[in-house]
Amino acid sequence: PVAGQASVEWILRAGELAASGQVQAIATAPINKEACALAGHEDIGHMEIFQSQTGSKNVATMLMARQLRTVHLTTLRSLRIACDYVTKENVLAKIALTDETFKQWGFETSRIGVSALNPHSSDGGLLGDEEAKQITPAVEEARAMGIDATGPVPADTVFVQAIDGKYDAVIAMYHDQGHIPIKVFDWARSVSVNLGLPFIRTSVDHGTAFDIAGKGVASHESMLECIWLAAALAQGNGLAGS
Repeated sequence: PVAGQASVEWILRAGELAASGQVQAIATAPINKEACALAGHEDIGHMEIFQSQTGSKNVATMLMARQLRTVHLTTLRSLRIACDYVTKENVLAKIALTDETFKQWGFETSRIGVSALNPHSSDGGLLGDEEAKQITPAVEEARAMGIDATGPVPADTVFVQAIDGKYDAVIAMYHDQGHIPIKVFDWARSVSVNLGLPFIRTSVDHGTAFDIAGKGVASHESMLECIWLAAALAQGNGLAGS
């Protein structure tokens, strides 16, 4: 609980510094969510804490590993609950937020692949109706808004297509759907960046690893990558051409 409380206090202080313009970006190390919960905090993730602190309504986590980028519809939700968040409104909001952010980062147009929720993109409704009732209408409305969105694409295909350069980002429907391909593709250099906050926040893409604490074997690669990314975004270099 003591460590969890300290973590939250430092996060809030970093948010204050960024919101006031005293720092241009925040690069965060991992926190232990169980420790934060033991300290009595309901918001137990960096993004959720910053969202509450700033009153930001539409935020998202984007994971990056080289050219593969995944934006998550939901993050810290159980899979059973996460499926309830797959609505037309939520999917459309994440597509629009991704497009808006990428244009701020220097992309003339952002090519967005939207993952299906169910296997085989539901096989024409045999394996669920979220694709037909929620995801497809969201993609169609996004395209009507001038956004280059494609989907729903089966999850076992869309990430491979992104690696091959077909998409600039993929909208994943839940936490592990987006995390697994990123970490399999390039675990050591994977990082995350938040969309929708009033300041830049990047982070390592791993946990606190208490099991190896003090052994001198932890890798610094993800921390270094997230610092470089924060610096690039702060300088206006963005991700275009990366």
